[in-house]
Amino acid sequence: MYFVNLATIMPPKSSKTKPSIRRQLSDVEKGMIIAFFWTFQKIYIVAQLVNRPWSTVRNFLAWALQRGSTDNLPRSGRPSKLSKRDHRAIIRESRKNRDWTRRQLRDWCAPHVSLSTIDRVLREEGIRKWLSTKRAKLTPEHVKKRLNWAIKYRDWTPEDWEGVIWSDECSVERGRNSQQKWVFRRRDEKCLPECVQPVTKGKGILVMVWGCFWGENRGTFVPLVTQSVDSWVYLRLLETCVVPVMERVRDTIGDAIFQQDNAKIHTAGIITEWFDANGIEVLDHPPCSPDLNPIEHVWVELKKRLHDQHPDIGATPGGPKKVKERLAKVLPEVWETIPPEFFESLWRSMPSRVQAVLDAKGWYTRY
Repeated sequence: MYFVNLATIMPPKSSKTKPSIRRQLSDVEKGMIIAFFWTFQKIYIVAQLVNRPWSTVRNFLAWALQRGSTDNLPRSGRPSKLSKRDHRAIIRESRKNRDWTRRQLRDWCAPHVSLSTIDRVLREEGIRKWLSTKRAKLTPEHVKKRLNWAIKYRDWTPEDWEGVIWSDECSVERGRNSQQKWVFRRRDEKCLPECVQPVTKGKGILVMVWGCFWGENRGTFVPLVTQSVDSWVYLRLLETCVVPVMERVRDTIGDAIFQQDNAKIHTAGIITEWFDANGIEVLDHPPCSPDLNPIEHVWVELKKRLHDQHPDIGATPGGPKKVKERLAKVLPEVWETIPPEFFESLWRSMPSRVQAVLDAKGWYTRY
């Protein structure tokens, strides 16, 4: 691009340009200014042709020559209404009072700004409102025991966990699907029948089940067709189901350890005496710690597969009794469809679970 000495080119005193609105030069105008100046070599002529003030044309040509570019510099924009102190206060209070609404946060920290400004500040820090996660309530005593447990088992390798038999009871409810349903729809299709998830009134039909697994192996799975499960029912279950599983583990892996949580029926005197009499080692388990029993994820998978494989089971003819009987029949079949890879991924996650408790200093983890 060729430019002449702009300082020597002044408009005649009688030259007048048409009044124009002060606005930023467009890319087209910039190109026209350069082309006209290349042709006429007179700034006042270019100013008349593009209907821009002489000073605007001169300044554009000057900084374009200096920078070697016709691009505008970024603008700072309107000064922020928030000071750095306000910004820090918003972030600090959002972490200190996590259950506050946006309006409460705004009114406390910066009442002179809008809610959208509060949103922007939080968004820049990666903070947004989430539905709070539901977990078993932990007390300081629970936290201490969880941390001590994690310290005790922090050096166990995945292979050390392979011989642990993970067990638990679970209630499978039919009649109310707790799984969230997502649908594709437009804004005005909210109430179409195919976009609604029906919810039945009253309690669903419950079937208690007991199951266990170790390594990548499915253990015994038993529907408990009884009104309630007490320590005597649990004792009969152990005598019938656990002893054969322990023998299988010993034959394939070696030493076997049985795991159960701290439910009252698990810690009753007749249960502990039975374990001692049969020489079965029981893994100690911290209180309120379903995240440290990977079989909890098995129950989620079992219920999901039940819904996928038998979506109409709640409509079984014959009333609640027949539905309960059908549940007890199909649940073992659903159990058999859970692949070995799923179980293997769970026991191999134990070192990570232990480390998560250590990192959280005994508090809640993502599991």
